[in-house]
Formats: sequence, structure tokens, C-alpha cells
Amino acid sequence: MGEPALRFAGMFRELGPVGLDLVQESIFDNVSAEELPDVDEVVRYLRGGYVLIDMMDLADDPFDSTRQIMNGSTIRTDGDWLWRDDLAYHVHRHRVALPDEFLALIRERRYTVPHRDEELLRERSLVAEALVF
Repeated sequence: MGEPALRFAGMFRELGPVGLDLVQESIFDNVSAEELPDVDEVVRYLRGGYVLIDMMDLADDPFDSTRQIMNGSTIRTDGDWLWRDDLAYHVHRHRVALPDEFLALIRERRYTVPHRDEELLRERSLVAEALVF
């Protein structure tokens, strides 16, 4: 109670449909011209999010059909944002952009996912469930 609404990143339509009537943009419309100057730190943050739903899957890379991504639809959170596990891969390999507000928050936190209590994570996992199932 009193927590801000959960926001979403990396739920692109090429990666599969999601629930909650979330509008899905194209991953191809979200590619930056340049790599982030702090890409390694941003990717470390994304990979360090709490796992809410652990999915075992294998998907084709939408940019390179010769490559596949394992467990990409696993859902992670920092308590404020929710994203797919393969977002880190796409940011690193293909310069896929994060929402400006999310990137600013990651930098403000100095690339460290904050501690979250079990109750908040349980609440966030219910949202994640509605998103992917």
C-alpha cells in the first residue's frame, strides 16, 4: 500500500504477447544510434533484478535468426519496474533503448538494485503472473 504503480520495460511485440492490455511497441523502433556509455553497469543492474517468474525457454533473437536466447521470458523486477530477462541481452548486443525514466532511475541508484521485502515482491509477482499467463 502506498507503493508507486509498477512500470514495464522490454515487453516488445516481437517477443510474444502479454496480458494486462499492455501496449507493446516494436523492438525495432527502440534501437539507439549509439551504445550507452555505461552499458555494462546498466546490463549488470538488469541482470541483478529479483526474479519473479523463472521461465525455461529458448527464443530466436529478433535481430539475428542464427542466435537464440535462453530463458529470455523470465520476469525480473527492482520493485518499481518489471522487465523480461532478455532485455539485458538486447540492450548489450543490439543497443535496445530503455525508457528514459527507467534509465535515469538505474543511474540514480548507482546501478544497484535496492533491497525489497518479501511482501512487495509477492505483490509484484501477482502482476507479473497476470502479464505472462
